[in-house]
Amino acid sequence: MGIDFILGHALYMKVIHGGTSKNDRINSYKITKLICGGNFPLAYVYPKEMRATRELLRRRMKIVRHGADLKAHVSNTISQYNLPPTSVNLKNVCARE
Repeated sequence: MGIDFILGHALYMKVIHGGTSKNDRINSYKITKLICGGNFPLAYVYPKEMRATRELLRRRMKIVRHGADLKAHVSNTISQYNLPPTSVNLKNVCARE
């Protein structure tokens, strides 16, 4: 459409103008003041062709963290019950059995 836009970083925007009374008139006034003052927190607009890769990496990170939590749980449970520490490393697939 040829319309210029700027994307504000949602978390930083929340921190900057987090008042108790909120409506469209107040919010638009505060955003306008931020833009005019040069304090508007810009967010990066991901290119369309890279969004699928970003989503894939986000999902993979969640799965990796979950696996790390499970391995830490096993290790903590072993030490909690005063069992002898295992000599195998749980990061190796062949050692998990």
